Amino acid sequence: MSNKIAIIFEEEFLGVYPSLINAITLLSEQNFQIEIWSAERDSTFPEPPQFSSNVSFRKVRQNFNYDRNQFYRENNFANLIPVSHKSWKSYLPQSIKVFYRKIRFFFLQNLETFPDQLCLLKDKFKFFLLCLRRFTKKKHDVLIAVDEVGMIAAMICVFFKRRDTLIVLWSLEIDTGKSPLIFHRFMDLLFSFAGHYSNFVVIQEQARLDALTLKLGFSFLRQNVCFIPHSPIGRDDAKIKSNFFHHKFGFSSNDFVILHAGWIHDAMCVDRLAKSSSKWKKKYKLVLHEREFRSIDDPFIKHVMKLSENRVNLSLQPVCFDRLDEVFSSAQIGIIAYDKRYGSGRENAHKASGKLGHFLKCGIPVVALSLPGYAEMFHQYKCGMVFQDFDEVEDCIDSILDNYDSFSKEAIRCFKEEFEFRKYFTPLLALIEKFSAESNI
Repeated sequence: MSNKIAIIFEEEFLGVYPSLINAITLLSEQNFQIEIWSAERDSTFPEPPQFSSNVSFRKVRQNFNYDRNQFYRENNFANLIPVSHKSWKSYLPQSIKVFYRKIRFFFLQNLETFPDQLCLLKDKFKFFLLCLRRFTKKKHDVLIAVDEVGMIAAMICVFFKRRDTLIVLWSLEIDTGKSPLIFHRFMDLLFSFAGHYSNFVVIQEQARLDALTLKLGFSFLRQNVCFIPHSPIGRDDAKIKSNFFHHKFGFSSNDFVILHAGWIHDAMCVDRLAKSSSKWKKKYKLVLHEREFRSIDDPFIKHVMKLSENRVNLSLQPVCFDRLDEVFSSAQIGIIAYDKRYGSGRENAHKASGKLGHFLKCGIPVVALSLPGYAEMFHQYKCGMVFQDFDEVEDCIDSILDNYDSFSKEAIRCFKEEFEFRKYFTPLLALIEKFSAESNI
């Protein structure tokens, strides 16, 4: 089989996206010729694993340096509007004052950020041009478009070079925050148009589909939706276990690692978790393991250390994809929390949470903030507990450790039934194979 697939992933952090890595691996096993179109930036993320020889990259250099720690909350735009002191304006109706402040803030923000927005526009144009050139030259049968930029690129390709191509929108991140910048609003508008060009959408679960539908402004037909969790591929060998963090930090055999893996940011409630951990039993060791290289001098890292009264253990050097099992299996309990103020894309991150699937795969019970999906899952599988307030986390840890073996076995059962990537990817793989076979007739 020599059918060609292009995966359009404009970001530079493929190395921390298990579902994409797994999809590329499984597709390459079927001898598809796979091109990955992406951007080349200075990166602090680990490199993706080595793929087989039928997988190649096509990259274009990007000049804008992203602040990966900057995201807009749902109410962020309104909260940033300054409130004026009392003056003659106090006699104006409140609605007029609010409207004026919004307009003033909007223009000031766009004026101050105009050079950055222009740089972003140039970068996106170069990337779209790369995609169009590769599509025109290689005539790919399948385009797997990841998120907003990927889908816009796919739309441009088929618009300028129409042919019988299967377009799959793979939704990984859903940013529902309202940006005050014209460039981001323009990209959102293009994304809403581009979504109509997709034949299928891949997303993690119904709640995420609802959030995407709201963002795009239209609904997908259910038969055109594939639910695939953002999770790892299972293993056939015995239960995984390592002492990665015990060795790294010199913990004793009586210490318990309580692991938060991933982004160290208030969008993941890390600040509230750190403050809570300052009151935990000494044997409970909160470990924060980052997905990218971070400095101990980072202001938010310092803030987290202070909140925890220097009790938090920082693992600021990410590992390669092939060592993730070693990291996750070295914990006794995993912690998951998302701040719903960052929008429904964060609030409904249940099966879109890569760390959840990895914890369960390794038989690690989970303590999760009470957000959609977790309580129902823990009721069915008894593999974790939810909390409403961060002061309850320690009690959840106590309860799980009192019956640890049962929680751990249930975690593995939950993974096999709800999160095993190969199981849920197989229908999409069959669809791609069928389309490719028919396109060659």
